Amino acid sequence: MAKFDGIKGQELLDVEEKDNELTLIFKDNRFLFVKTENGKLISDSVPE
Repeated sequence: MAKFDGIKGQELLDVEEKDNELTLIFKDNRFLFVKTENGKLISDSVPE
């Protein structure tokens, strides 16, 4: 999954939990958003 190469090996600083969504905050201000939509996991990272 080349989309997430930027966060491989990065230190995880914080985890925020909201309704149906997790936000993982990594070193260097990288974010990984994981949520469920219609029973499927959807993920997105910033920056990509």
